[in-house]
Amino acid sequence: MKDIVLKGRIVKREIIIYVICLVVTYLLNIYAIATYDDTSWKELYQVWYAVLFVSFVLYGLTILVRLIVWGLWALIRPLVCRKKCSRA
Repeated sequence: MKDIVLKGRIVKREIIIYVICLVVTYLLNIYAIATYDDTSWKELYQVWYAVLFVSFVLYGLTILVRLIVWGLWALIRPLVCRKKCSRA
């Protein structure tokens, strides 16, 4: 059986993307707490499980968007790059 090897830069990029998703989710939580007057700031750390779940959903959406863009680029690339684009 063949081993799957992930390069360090790929792992680093995915970690950075997930951390960005986590920060965006926390910022959305802060916005929601600030917007609604009847909530307390304790919810910032009390609903960590919801923030974690939403960040995973957001990360999954970024994966989906990246796969769609990659697929479209794979279809369009031969039409756009006629022998002048290097293989990236």
